Amino acid sequence: MYMSDGEAAAALPEKKGFVDKLKAKIPPANERKKLVPLALMFFFILFNYTILRDTKDVLMVTAKGSGAEVIPFIKTYVNLPTAIGFTALYSKLCDKMDQKDVFYTCTIPFLIFFAAFAFVVYPNVGVLHPHAFVDMIAAKLPEGFGAPLAIVRNWSFAVFYVMAEMWGSVVASLLFWSFANEVTTVEEAKKYCEFLYCNVNVFLPSISFTHHHLNIICKHAQTHCLA
Repeated sequence: MYMSDGEAAAALPEKKGFVDKLKAKIPPANERKKLVPLALMFFFILFNYTILRDTKDVLMVTAKGSGAEVIPFIKTYVNLPTAIGFTALYSKLCDKMDQKDVFYTCTIPFLIFFAAFAFVVYPNVGVLHPHAFVDMIAAKLPEGFGAPLAIVRNWSFAVFYVMAEMWGSVVASLLFWSFANEVTTVEEAKKYCEFLYCNVNVFLPSISFTHHHLNIICKHAQTHCLA
């Protein structure tokens, strides 16, 4: 039995235009209340991370009595113990507090420090850094102590370096996705976590994110949101 032309046309799926497809992808109002704040939060966290990532190396490498050889010492003897200590602290906070309270408790000290560094510490580094004392100690020690003494000499830059490193690994990766997992349902996470982490280059077109950074963000998103 053959169908008429009208019946054949009716049997075909209706083609949607570009506007209809775009409207279909727009989340409903109740989900936009979560998605928009999360997207803005993610935007500013990554924006801050990019600025901090570029600034921390410049501060340490160009500081008085310092150089590129200082970076491995900071990562090994300062950053690593700090990360271990934060892990222990984070575990205790998660046992005693809700996830949203853990997020605020861990993020606010970062913001306070960076604000204090910009407006108080950095303008007064000439007074705060003990250059004369370190010069006296360096005269009595072998040349191999130059990198550790540079960390002591420029202690505020070293603290800034560690806090900037922790911002990327703690706030951008751990805290944000734990918070997103707490405030979204499983279905919302399956739909919109991909939107958050796979469109970073759309949110931040002027920021130089490499594929390595995007892969790290994607893995954390899948771990915390899509499980």
